[in-house]
Amino acid sequence: MLELDNVTYAMTRDNAAGPIIQMVDNGLPPMDVPTDGNATRGGLIGYAIAYSLAFGVVAYFILAV
Repeated sequence: MLELDNVTYAMTRDNAAGPIIQMVDNGLPPMDVPTDGNATRGGLIGYAIAYSLAFGVVAYFILAV
């Protein structure tokens, strides 16, 4: 993720030509769910509820509209 390089900015903020502003990569990996590759029981229940709702909405629009 890119962020402002605070060290370079702090060293050059009093520069007559203006501070040097640059973006650096902080190297942090994106957030991820720590699993061993297997879905959890709560995840499976959540997917079942979500797919049921999606199927219900599609069926409603097909049959009622």
